[in-house]
Amino acid sequence: MYHAVRLSIEEKLFFAPLTPTSVLDVGTGTGTWAIDMADEYPDADVVGTDLSPIQPSYVPPNCRFEIADADEEWTFRQRFDLVHSRVMNDTSLRDWPHFYREAFASLTPGGWVESQEFSYKRYSDDGSLPADSRITYWEDLWTQGINRIGLRGHGDPELIMQQMRDAGFINVTRLNFKMPIGPWPKDERLRKAGLFGYVNLYDGFYGLSVKVFTQMLGWTVQEMEALLAECRQELRRKDIHGYWKM
Repeated sequence: MYHAVRLSIEEKLFFAPLTPTSVLDVGTGTGTWAIDMADEYPDADVVGTDLSPIQPSYVPPNCRFEIADADEEWTFRQRFDLVHSRVMNDTSLRDWPHFYREAFASLTPGGWVESQEFSYKRYSDDGSLPADSRITYWEDLWTQGINRIGLRGHGDPELIMQQMRDAGFINVTRLNFKMPIGPWPKDERLRKAGLFGYVNLYDGFYGLSVKVFTQMLGWTVQEMEALLAECRQELRRKDIHGYWKM
């Protein structure tokens, strides 16, 4: 997913107007973003946090990783001029208002928080999404299941911006991008983004679905697998020009 996102957002690591010296990457996952930041900004101290210690051992000397739960109280001794999160999508965090309050308190004066989020709902500018789309059906069911445990499951830009303001932020800015699903764009950069997006969704359908469908919606694994097979078949169609909003 990292490459799909980065290619979709003009290959930038972040958009905040600063040269960072102290960076926090929340929900770092495999640590790719944090490592790339440390390489590109060798004078910056980059910290990546996650619940799972799945990051590599060999990293730039100005990069380190810590196990931390962003839903709990933040206990960092240092302050950061950039706090970054990406693709948390209201499934990795239980309490976004808490996240932004803690991020605000962790900033140096003049620091920035940047959230790069997207929605699992596909859109199309040319009307190529089928009226009977099985992926749209899956999206609706997945959202219903996530909603049952009090989560939204999608990045809502208006809600995110309001939560930032409520936490005390000013200069709250929204940038809009499209993440293609499939290698259909004519632009080479976006075509590559779409290919990565396609592979991530094709391979990720099961992981995204199994808990939601079997535990929250009451489906059998066999019923879920049958729907996912239809979704993968639709995903292979080259006449569908779908994307996710970022």
